[in-house]
Amino acid sequence: MKKLLLAFVPLALCAQVQVDTVIRLPHYPDPAPYGSVLRTAAYLPELNKLYVAVDTGRYYVVDCSTYQVVDSLSTEMYSGADYAWNWRRQKLYTLCRGVMSSTLVIDAAADTIIRLLHVCFKMPSQVYLSDVDRLYKASVETLYAFDGATDSVVRRVTLGGLSTNASWDSADRKLYVGQGDQMKLYVYDYIADSVMKVIDVSRVSASQPDDLLFDKACHKAYLAPFQGEPGPANVGIIDTERDTLVGIVPVRIWRGLRSSVAVDERDDKVYLADIDPDGKPDTLWVVDCATDSVLRKIEYQQQGGGTWLIRWVPWSDRLYFVLGTGEDSSYIRVLDCKTDSFIGTRVTPSSWPIQDIQLDQGGQRIFVVGVDTNNIYVLRDTGYGIAESRPTDPRPPSGLQVQTRPGGFDILYSVASPGRVNLAVYDLMGREVRRLVAEKQSAGQHSVVWNCQGFNGNRAARGVYFVRLDTPGFGDVKKAVVSR
Repeated sequence: MKKLLLAFVPLALCAQVQVDTVIRLPHYPDPAPYGSVLRTAAYLPELNKLYVAVDTGRYYVVDCSTYQVVDSLSTEMYSGADYAWNWRRQKLYTLCRGVMSSTLVIDAAADTIIRLLHVCFKMPSQVYLSDVDRLYKASVETLYAFDGATDSVVRRVTLGGLSTNASWDSADRKLYVGQGDQMKLYVYDYIADSVMKVIDVSRVSASQPDDLLFDKACHKAYLAPFQGEPGPANVGIIDTERDTLVGIVPVRIWRGLRSSVAVDERDDKVYLADIDPDGKPDTLWVVDCATDSVLRKIEYQQQGGGTWLIRWVPWSDRLYFVLGTGEDSSYIRVLDCKTDSFIGTRVTPSSWPIQDIQLDQGGQRIFVVGVDTNNIYVLRDTGYGIAESRPTDPRPPSGLQVQTRPGGFDILYSVASPGRVNLAVYDLMGREVRRLVAEKQSAGQHSVVWNCQGFNGNRAARGVYFVRLDTPGFGDVKKAVVSR
């Protein structure tokens, strides 16, 4: 696809960010009627498809190899804003708000609707866990488990109170279920089908603190309301090894956890957007995940609408801000997480509120949804990517070596100066397969063995993987080919 020049698109470029193309959906009348607005999207890496939800209940299916709309599905109900992806069976679960039949099951390979899962719910929440092939939904007083093959209920766990959101900790292999109205957080062992612990989260100043974002390396989780809850709330810090509330960050979260908080897994930092309702500059809090200490506070001017959404882009280690202007329009700014400073100028204001940002980590693409009523913009951020390092790389060499051994690989690497080291294995889609090192290490030579296992202990499938090393001041990436 030929790159579009700046003169022909309504988005300006900032440093190392460019508009790759524009996906054009069926046109709406101008101005678009209420209920005909692009809301959310789900990118499916295994199929290279983008499902785009419209308020009227329609889903457009985009082939991301050609950027063409290849199908559309009509549900005659309000389209959802929360998705779960069953990559094993190629099923997409999407919430349908405003109806008691809460989850729509879509065959994403055939682009057909399979059925509705009839479960009453209070707040949207669903998690698919591939190692047990189940979809978990927290609903009123019950945690439901649906079989991934039959979409039938195979387990009901009565928790009491008002269960609202389910969050999965992939590092410690636990499911956390919020009981927001009673200020409790259930820790659920989904392998043993039992509640391990109940955490008192009454110190978090929100009417329903029930949703978590995780930093896997530091075994921390950040607790706040999901989305749309009125009134400000601060953020709680959960130690996921001891399952205790260990701290509070006094940041005003107005638009919910998934809109106002982002975790930088490369640098083990969490960013929290503190929105000022009186029109003063917003503040971005930068917190060290290991020590729970505030590293800095960054003030940035907003123009009346505040911070609507923040997303961390892992391959470039940057943070994307969607900032409102107070007139149902918005623009994007980009922050470099290495220096915690904004890059270049802002992206030109859009003619419509930007609703969602979806990431294709394997292809290093950023899909911006809601810039206007019928277009999706594909951005390329060329700051950093998962690709095998070449001798011409400007980055300093790290001495990373990957050598085959029976049953796996010997990974040898050097650290120039003491500091935090992250060493992980990724697949071709950019998904983390195994975290090998996530700790502070001394300078010198180090080694570790990867036995070709993923987080769940199963052997990795045949194919190409990338071993990525991040040390103080530099990083390196090498290829590892699993042949059997």
